[in-house]
Amino acid sequence: MKRAAFLAQSDVAGFIDWLLVRLPELQFSLRILPSSKVPGGLHADCKGIERVLDHYKWKSSWIDSRQQGRQVISQGWEETRDSLRCLRDWIRTAIASGDEDAVLAACLGILRWGGVSGAVPFLNKLHSRKGLGSYLQGMVPLLALDGEQSLDDLDTTSVRRFDAGLTKIHSLLDVSGSPIYDSRVGAAIAMLYALYRQQSPVGMKAFLAFPSGGARGQQLRNPKYFGFSSAPQFFTAAVQSQDWAGWQLRLGWILRSVLERCDWFAEEGDLAARCHAFEACLFMIGYDLRCFGFAAVGDARLESVEREEQKDEPEPKARGWVPAGHPFSELIHSYLLFRRQGGDDTRSAFQTWLVDVKGHTKSTANSYCFPFGENEFSLFGCDIEQLERIATGGEEALYVALGSREPYASNMDGDEREHICLVDVWLTGRVMELATSAKERKELLVNASMAGTTGSAATLISVGRNVGRHFGLLDSENHPTPFYRRFFGDALTDLDDALCTLVA
Repeated sequence: MKRAAFLAQSDVAGFIDWLLVRLPELQFSLRILPSSKVPGGLHADCKGIERVLDHYKWKSSWIDSRQQGRQVISQGWEETRDSLRCLRDWIRTAIASGDEDAVLAACLGILRWGGVSGAVPFLNKLHSRKGLGSYLQGMVPLLALDGEQSLDDLDTTSVRRFDAGLTKIHSLLDVSGSPIYDSRVGAAIAMLYALYRQQSPVGMKAFLAFPSGGARGQQLRNPKYFGFSSAPQFFTAAVQSQDWAGWQLRLGWILRSVLERCDWFAEEGDLAARCHAFEACLFMIGYDLRCFGFAAVGDARLESVEREEQKDEPEPKARGWVPAGHPFSELIHSYLLFRRQGGDDTRSAFQTWLVDVKGHTKSTANSYCFPFGENEFSLFGCDIEQLERIATGGEEALYVALGSREPYASNMDGDEREHICLVDVWLTGRVMELATSAKERKELLVNASMAGTTGSAATLISVGRNVGRHFGLLDSENHPTPFYRRFFGDALTDLDDALCTLVA
């Protein structure tokens, strides 16, 4: 389906009409907790989508290696807009020059600004094969908002991976205003669509299903917590890479169509710049959907931090930073053995092997694949030589798994819920320092909302202990090692504040 046909759908056209009428009059109560990205937090009320831009807040920094390592710092919208202009110029110039090293450096700068790191191994792999620039360039016409491409062009062949980092890279490389589509933006547009559907004509078929993802904390980013239909969730069978890319394109088409019919954000400049201002406002209201003024239905505060269950890909429910339980070191060696035996480097093939060869149940096999997924160490598809180095354990093994020796943990202070295994390592080491008994440690994690029950807290610590010992982040008694201090540094300050407040 191409742009014109998409926008002609009665449900889509009706949604655009609704946005034009309702967005200038909606009231937003922005309530953002203090963190390294939002120092001091945010408490503001505003009417209309344009006024949200006045309260944009995202503290970030990145190093511009083109200018003798100049550090670019931003927080408010004007600073952020200037920072993003520099990043856009960097990545576009790098790709135009064909300099693969420059392309990778620009991509890493974008991820550093965005506070995400999951895409690093994927980018490094393409870079090592001298195919990073050509891949990114090939995606440009597929996401352009003014092109003649079809949604069907975004398939498993053209889109190799998509996540909260790659959406930023593709957005900044685009010149037509393609929006960054992360969990906040997805939550905001999904909620707006839910409100529109509540008021749409009886019998009109729903055509849109904007996906979203979980937050680092207890923010609510799914309309289902307010009695609406659930939004499909990132990193599940319901939202695969090509689907995520397709929703970025759909959202961009909608934003441009809205702005072509009004003068919102006129001071920002051309249509592409106005699209990015619009997207920035969605980013702010998507932090927590309670900003719309609705009360959550039921015990959404706890339910919101549970992993979404998908019928075709079930995983155990978990709260806070609790992952699916798994014996990490054992699994790495099992996966290495599986690959040496000629097994396909896919999740489904490894799951089948765990059932047929290791005798695990399907549910356990699925859970055991958790640390290999795209949102964790992204090990499916990596080379056997890399797996061998990772299996040996220690500091170097971790850098191989992450695909970077950059100050990686600094990107874990962002807003996306990723690298749960590494966060669990940090939490395990930290509660070892803050509490003296196993019972107190589990209770501390529960009281800080890192886990829902003491049982799930035990799972968190078990995973953190196993992963931490394997990579030399924790010693044999689960205490932080010097490498732990170097690797995490001052990252995860929001989680540290939550824990320290309870033991002060």
